[in-house]
Amino acid sequence: MKSFKLKSMYYSPGYSDMRGGGHSASLKQTKDGEWILVCKDREYYNAPTSVITYRVTPEAIGEFEDFLRKRRISALSARPKSRLFATDYHPWSYSIEYSRSLFGREKTEDRSLEEYRLYSKRDYRLLEELKERFQALKKEKISEETLGADEY
Repeated sequence: MKSFKLKSMYYSPGYSDMRGGGHSASLKQTKDGEWILVCKDREYYNAPTSVITYRVTPEAIGEFEDFLRKRRISALSARPKSRLFATDYHPWSYSIEYSRSLFGREKTEDRSLEEYRLYSKRDYRLLEELKERFQALKKEKISEETLGADEY
């Protein structure tokens, strides 16, 4: 998959959501082609939402794309589902959108990595590295705002 080109990525950590909290981070490009990481956090259902946006350098994106491609992160989406389930818990998840060339044609694909799958110890080490690298993309804060309770 030498032609791997990241288009966007979404991450939501695992957390108890009995109180209606919400936490997420979205990596995407602006209309100007700049990469940003938008982090949203809300502690409970009628609390304000904190939204912090970070600029991500093209070099950091290139290194992250190389990591995703070389370590074949998208292949983790093929792991079988587990029987675990908790009703008062929001499981962690990643959604990765990327494009690749296949027989001279560009194809866009989506892959989801979810907590309720059967991962090996090696997979979990790789997932931990993915989390660390994704969070490390946060460098320069470019904005911070607070949204009302109904704007998550």
